Amino acid sequence: ACCCCCCEDSSGSCLHNGDCGRKMFSCKVRPFVALRSGIAEGLGQFRTLTIGAVRQEKKQTEVEEAVADADELPVTFVDDVESVEAREERINALRNKSRLLPQHRNMLHDLLPYEQSQSWIHETVKYRRMMLGRYGIEGSRTDPRICFPTKKEAYERAEYEKVAFPFTLRQMMDANETAQKARKAATEAREAEIARKLEKLDQWTTDLNAKIEKKEREARAAKERKDRLVEEVRRHFGFKVDPRDERFQEMLAQKEREDRKKVKEAKRKEKEEKMMEKLQKKTAELEAEVDVASGKGKK
Repeated sequence: ACCCCCCEDSSGSCLHNGDCGRKMFSCKVRPFVALRSGIAEGLGQFRTLTIGAVRQEKKQTEVEEAVADADELPVTFVDDVESVEAREERINALRNKSRLLPQHRNMLHDLLPYEQSQSWIHETVKYRRMMLGRYGIEGSRTDPRICFPTKKEAYERAEYEKVAFPFTLRQMMDANETAQKARKAATEAREAEIARKLEKLDQWTTDLNAKIEKKEREARAAKERKDRLVEEVRRHFGFKVDPRDERFQEMLAQKEREDRKKVKEAKRKEKEEKMMEKLQKKTAELEAEVDVASGKGKK
């Protein structure tokens, strides 16, 4: 028989196979577990509400105390010079929304960047002279005598000028005048040479055209001579021959050699004729001189 009447069937046998004791225990404990978790959740919410209320009350109390303290402060009028200056500095600091560094803000408002020297560079003569020239005597708080050289600097400068510029002003002016005259003479000579060459430009152009025409004429003559030799070779064979044929090339070379000999012989004869003309002319001049000399002798 089952210990739990709710798990028996109509025949009286246990539906849980005898394990109904454990099942019954879990069924009885489950409501208590649910009740415990609900109580814990409610306590957590209550605690949260309580803490929030306490914090809000504390904050409100602090605000009320601050207002009460402010109401208790006496009203005073500031008429002290130092207090007014401090107040102006505080107001100016609040007005500065640029987030610039103090030295950069001073430079923006055309003021001396630094009130005190921040580096050894700020103590140099060059830097102090620069500040004096930029911000003036009052703005830079610099003695203007610093702009003038000391005795040592003046002496060193004089020695440097003696070495760097050894000539006097008169000597440098004379040297400059001489150099200008030399440049002017060179320019005039160059212009005269250009003018002389321009006068010969027409003759040079004519000679160049004649030379070009001669070259073209020689090229045409060479082409005509080559065509003539090719035609002679073709007539020699009596039929049409391919110019690339070996026999054609041999005969053409032979004809060219013969033609060169003829040209050379013609040039030689022309040269001999010119020499004969020169000799005849020279002989005639000598005979004329002899006749003149003999005529004077007879007289």
